Amino acid sequence: MRRRTVLAFGTASLMAGRASAADWPDRPVHVVVPYAPGGPLDLVARLISEKLGARFGQSFVVENKPGANGAIGVQSVMASPPDGYTLLLHGSAGVTIYQAVMKQPAFDTLRDLTPISLVIYFDLILCANPALPFRTVKEFVAYAKANPGKLSYGTAGVGAMNHVGTEWFKGIAGIDIVHVPYRGDAPVAADLAAGVLGVAFVSSNVAIPLIKAGKLRALAAPSRRRIAVLPDMPTMAEAGYPDFDLQPWTALFGPAGLDKTIVASLEEALKQVFAEPDVIDRLAGLSMTPAATTPEELTRIVEKSIALWKGVAAKAKIVVE
Repeated sequence: MRRRTVLAFGTASLMAGRASAADWPDRPVHVVVPYAPGGPLDLVARLISEKLGARFGQSFVVENKPGANGAIGVQSVMASPPDGYTLLLHGSAGVTIYQAVMKQPAFDTLRDLTPISLVIYFDLILCANPALPFRTVKEFVAYAKANPGKLSYGTAGVGAMNHVGTEWFKGIAGIDIVHVPYRGDAPVAADLAAGVLGVAFVSSNVAIPLIKAGKLRALAAPSRRRIAVLPDMPTMAEAGYPDFDLQPWTALFGPAGLDKTIVASLEEALKQVFAEPDVIDRLAGLSMTPAATTPEELTRIVEKSIALWKGVAAKAKIVVE
């Protein structure tokens, strides 16, 4: 009798889970952004949430939960039920580099989260102070080799993508340039234009106005294709470094164990959203490109990135307490 009761309870619970997944969403969905309002990730989250809300007929509400290099927001999603009502929009540095550089990471991306889809790619640009005597990546590398330890590069902070990425490039190119950490790309760009720094990988939305004003010199884009608004600027592959791909991305995740039906619904909805002309235009205005994928593709991207950054961090001895 007790065994039949347990089996009946288990079957009822399973059926309830299936029913709730089939009915999802029947109340507002919360999209956690582990950064403060107003930044690029927040703007993307609000655009995507608006469009998903219209498609599903329910509100998708952005919740900003900054702190601890993004870990506070991630942990809040980890602690949520895997019912599709709490999602996470996070950047590539936060879900891949974080694990590689943190001495004691607060989460494991693929263990504690369910990958759903990439959302956008955005671009970095290798920039130099215009007063320096090089105009190409080849000339920059030659100059750095002839002047070891004399050039400085700025980043958005220790463990940021442009920090770990520059250390990766240093190893590939065999150069010695000095790291100067900042808090964000805007002060990096300002000091680069002022001549305090020599070079930096700067977010395209920050760099492009300064490049067009002649305050920064664009050397190359470490991305898969040229940037449309700077058509004459080569990619790093075209500049002689085909294996150097430093293109940040943003992706959507859920808590571990998120129902596959909900994952599939979100994946399909994002593909439809990114086909909308106004979404493409709005993202282009932010120097971003839609990048929907399958969950399996996102999983492989995360795995490959974590392995890469762990190797770079170990070689460069980058550890964040």
